[in-house]
Amino acid sequence: MRILATVICSLISISSFAQKIYVLRQNYPTGYRYDFSINSDQIINQKIGGQEVHLTQNIGTDYTFDITEGHNGEKDVKVTYNRIFMKSVAMGTTMTYNSDEQDSTKKNPFSGLKGASFFMTVTPNGGIKTVAGIDKMLDNMASKMSNDTSEVRQIKNALSKQFSAEVVKQTMESSFKIYPERAVKIGDSWTVDTKLQMSMPIETITAYTLKEVKDGIAILSVKGALVSKGNFEVMGNKMETDLKGTNSGETSIDIKTGIVLNSHLRIELYGKMKSMGQDIDFEMQGINKIVGKEVN
Repeated sequence: MRILATVICSLISISSFAQKIYVLRQNYPTGYRYDFSINSDQIINQKIGGQEVHLTQNIGTDYTFDITEGHNGEKDVKVTYNRIFMKSVAMGTTMTYNSDEQDSTKKNPFSGLKGASFFMTVTPNGGIKTVAGIDKMLDNMASKMSNDTSEVRQIKNALSKQFSAEVVKQTMESSFKIYPERAVKIGDSWTVDTKLQMSMPIETITAYTLKEVKDGIAILSVKGALVSKGNFEVMGNKMETDLKGTNSGETSIDIKTGIVLNSHLRIELYGKMKSMGQDIDFEMQGINKIVGKEVN
């Protein structure tokens, strides 16, 4: 009987361990500060009227999140741009923009972003409830780029298309809205739908699976579908897109705080685009990375 009781207890213990549940959510501690580095490497191939165009891009943004206040699981966050950069190479021409370059004699659209900040309220699932301070941020950015009043207005108008409250909201959610609405155990999956419109519109439906938990860190496997279908404008050119693709990889988060510690995703996007009456065959492969760390 003793042996049987021991076996039964062991089975119960194993079952309990296997069914252990975890609450994965945004739980940023008030008063703390975190740095995030988000980087995207892209290889883009396009075929326009029989001509092949190859483009490589590296785009990165470094932020600081100051967690200023919390209420009912939501957190108020001051977001500061530490650095934003882009390097694009196409047809033998290299174009580089970097917010660290503060030479006022050069037209650098990123120069005004260094040190710029706005405020957002983050919900427990990583969604962005509100965004504030964008208009003031754009005023500061534009004033750093020109002393001419009329030119400042033009610059602000151009920047507002890339840094509107809605675009900022979508950008943040595309990186940080990853948490399930319920407690989960290893092997459980959930889906998150996000939208992003920086240049072209992209909707992502991503399935996350809790793969393992080790030393307070949850490892999520990521597999999703991307769709880009709609109209947008680039440098005055109206474009139409009909693309689809996938994203896959892994994301690790700190269970206690919900902070994204590391994310590595492979992106593929392909299909047709149309510009000025011309059809464009489009194919992109990319790697998106996020690294987060506490800096208190």
